[in-house]
Amino acid sequence: MPTDPTTQNPPVNHAEIPLRSQFADDPDMREIVDIFVTEMPSRIEMLERVWREQQTEELKRLAHQLKGASGGYGFPAVGLVAAQLEQTLQTLGQGGSNGPGGVDSLRRQFEELLSMCKRVTG
Repeated sequence: MPTDPTTQNPPVNHAEIPLRSQFADDPDMREIVDIFVTEMPSRIEMLERVWREQQTEELKRLAHQLKGASGGYGFPAVGLVAAQLEQTLQTLGQGGSNGPGGVDSLRRQFEELLSMCKRVTG
């Protein structure tokens, strides 16, 4: 049976969907979630700067911080992506390979983390 294109949902661009804290509706967590969200632009700026300057150890440290903090503020998806980036940086720093196109994979992980950070909202 053919489908009517007017009844289909348009494709979703996940890069534009805000990431809302799991604690957004918790009045006891509201203030600290707001602090995390408010600080995110400076974290993004630091991530972009260390990426440009190829400061891999600093990038790994920032990814590690985001991995640890994100879940506590209700953004576990950010923490998972940060953990992947940290692990890739760790592997590459030990002389390991991240498979074919390791640098491209690293770039994709970095861009995914940056995209998620830009979408963080209370």
